[in-house]
Amino acid sequence: MFIYHFSRLIKSKLLWGFLALLMVFAFVVMDSCRSASAGDSLNAGYWGDTAVPRKVMDDIVQTATVLDGNGRYYLPQRSQIFGAVVRGEDAENASWQVRKRQHWRMAAAREVAVRNGMEMSMQGGNRVLEMMFAGEDGIFNVNLYRYFLQECQYTRSQLFEATFANAWLPAQTATLGVFNAVGWVSPMELDFALSAMYDTTTATAAVLKNTLKLDQIAVPEADLTAWYAAHSADYEVAEQREVAYVKLPFTAFLDKITADEIEAMQYYEEHGEEFHGTGTNATVTLPFEEVKDKALEKVKQQMALEFAMDYARETLLETAATRSFADAAAPYGEIKSVTVKETDRPAAFTFRKAEDAKEAMGAIFEMDPAETPFYAFEGVDGVYLLNLKQIIPTHIEPYETAKDKVLAAVRRDRLTAALKTKGATLHSKLSAELAKGTAFNAAVAACQEEGLTATAAMTFTLETPATLESPYRQEILSATRELGAKGLSEAILTKADDILLVYVSERTPGDMLKKTTAKASFANALAWSTQYRVTTDWMEWLIATTPPTADGVAPILEDDIEDNNIEE
Repeated sequence: MFIYHFSRLIKSKLLWGFLALLMVFAFVVMDSCRSASAGDSLNAGYWGDTAVPRKVMDDIVQTATVLDGNGRYYLPQRSQIFGAVVRGEDAENASWQVRKRQHWRMAAAREVAVRNGMEMSMQGGNRVLEMMFAGEDGIFNVNLYRYFLQECQYTRSQLFEATFANAWLPAQTATLGVFNAVGWVSPMELDFALSAMYDTTTATAAVLKNTLKLDQIAVPEADLTAWYAAHSADYEVAEQREVAYVKLPFTAFLDKITADEIEAMQYYEEHGEEFHGTGTNATVTLPFEEVKDKALEKVKQQMALEFAMDYARETLLETAATRSFADAAAPYGEIKSVTVKETDRPAAFTFRKAEDAKEAMGAIFEMDPAETPFYAFEGVDGVYLLNLKQIIPTHIEPYETAKDKVLAAVRRDRLTAALKTKGATLHSKLSAELAKGTAFNAAVAACQEEGLTATAAMTFTLETPATLESPYRQEILSATRELGAKGLSEAILTKADDILLVYVSERTPGDMLKKTTAKASFANALAWSTQYRVTTDWMEWLIATTPPTADGVAPILEDDIEDNNIEE
């Protein structure tokens, strides 16, 4: 499939030669492969006979993790397809198998780049980054780059750049190559997409309501323990830190604060949204004279909070270090404790904004129990003084405590498997009846499946989908994007675990002027979509032809991968 996409899309002979070279080298017998310089303990596994260092795999995992989070939203447009390639499809809901296979695809792509002399130094990688983070004028935009690093919580740009050069670059190179070579898309494919959007579609759906409840699925204990052993990575608990803390309320420092009218006026000018009226005047900023006392109180509170922060940093942290945390915390009430993960926003603490929470959690996870066990940060109405008590390293949750999660996972797996089988059977029966020319409702009845019903006919356009009213609205809209007239979708598993098969009975041609006007933008969108397919097809092909192994066993087989669809 990917060779078809390449041959159809690529106009540049130089680029075609580059990609062909990658494919040829991926087929070469591993007699020229580099041997591992360290023992297997330093390797994540092997691609063919070539060792993949654990450090490389760690870089890849870090990259995918960043782009599974908010990092995806801050990549420049020309890198978003690359970001999708690294993440893999449906990353947020992906199983551990899908994620792990994606990591090995990246590792194989990197190895092909190395063999072909395309392994980049950080300097070479930075040149690509400069192109990725260019502004509209085509010049590197340092602010855009810094914003990306900040949102992805890279405190050191060198860390990101090293990761990019070591692990990201091969996929980025292929993606940019396809991007630069795409000049057209198949006219037939373009016409189909325009028709799907602007033609009037008449569709019907066959629905089989799920009656099998998860809590009714009995699972023997032996099956639970076997599942836990096979999927132990799913029960990995990230590093946690237990911290003792006490809160210094700003009110404890108000008697040390004085503020004048000028400071109140300045606060009023900077925070006018806090001094709106009520009722019909809710959007009107009240005159300063009417809210002067309130503004003065706000200034005093802000100054008291700043004073508390200075006092904590300059006095209490030293007291905690030279005497004890208890002595430093004594004037401010009971010492409490909380266990946190780095991605937490614990209810124990209050923050003005998400960035403050990220900064505080990042600082907590940089604390050292021997050298820097104390820390202070500012909350909404007080300052928190912290003492790191212990580090709970990353570990696999014991079976005894994970048992409920294991039971839920096994039940979900068995329900999904049963629904997949049922859906495939229904699709086969319904397709056979429709092939005879049977009307859809009659074909549904001919399946002789208890509970299987046909919806009323629905008429709508994808341009204005609001006209479609159905509890399965999203599934129907998605399916009809891919179906022509007389087309039947594969079985779809809905969020409610119902089985849905969508049938397009008729397509009425839409407004030709709209189609003509939208043609250029549709061609561009299809080109972007094709980029993703081409690059992911190539990366999947790399590990399909040379399966990676760990301890002599392929770490993830394609058959092991499950997704949210009825059919693979």
